[in-house]
Amino acid sequence: MPSTAQVGFVGLGTMGGHLAGHLHKFSQERHGRPALVWNRSPEKAVRHAEVHGTTAVASLGDLSACTILCLCLSTTADVEAVLAQIPLERGALVIDATSGDPEQTKALAAKLLADRGIRFCDAPVSGGPKGAEAGTCTTMLGGDTPEDIAAASELCDRWSKKVVHCGPVGAGDATKCINNVLNSAHLLLATEGMLALKSYGVDPATALEAINGGSGMSLQTTRLPDNVLSRKFNFGFALGLMRKDCNIAGALVGSQTPSATLIPRVVELLGEAEAEFGSDADYTQVAQLLEKRAGVEL
Repeated sequence: MPSTAQVGFVGLGTMGGHLAGHLHKFSQERHGRPALVWNRSPEKAVRHAEVHGTTAVASLGDLSACTILCLCLSTTADVEAVLAQIPLERGALVIDATSGDPEQTKALAAKLLADRGIRFCDAPVSGGPKGAEAGTCTTMLGGDTPEDIAAASELCDRWSKKVVHCGPVGAGDATKCINNVLNSAHLLLATEGMLALKSYGVDPATALEAINGGSGMSLQTTRLPDNVLSRKFNFGFALGLMRKDCNIAGALVGSQTPSATLIPRVVELLGEAEAEFGSDADYTQVAQLLEKRAGVEL
């Protein structure tokens, strides 16, 4: 990466705010300058600058000098709309940490390169807000050239315990959506199992203590006590965003393996939970949908 590189970050939400902080440290260490940050709500950018030492910019046009621009937004459509307002120079590299739609991402990357000479990698992350803050996420990277992959990996490594090059542009987003639908499936399965055990007379906390030392353990069974049994439902990831990711997974699975039955049902349940509890609910509240239908509270 050239010593003259200017890095910037767009989207300072639950995950993006932490990622931008890691990017800023990299920029200071490598280039001796702060990272530029922008957010749709300007006060978030100002606050980020106060806390982390980044430089808040007032408009997207102020990011035009960035040779490396990272984004973490809600949808690929949001990414496209934002990039249309930033006059990046030819050769700039966009690293998109949004959990996006792989087909839309591929089309956007191709258009950016053909029309503006802008390079693009998709780099969604898994690990939740705590992982983003600690710099222990897993980044699922999609990139088309060794140069782009190397440059993106160098930056993503700052907020990751592992960076995996999954394939060409779009492969990162494809892998991330399957990751999230599996996450939701494990949570739903664990909830159903605990509901059956409680109805049978087995304490769910006791059952999970056993299961989490056995072959039925998953990351979600280890999280169930603190997020569901506690009634906190505060993992920190919005149900609406998880439903969005699962919808993307459902479309991918439907196009590639139309015989699938399990993942499509998970997608349906996430939609039903969002309709019940709202988009801003924590995604772990999907467990409450099954509780309500079973007439049992864990």
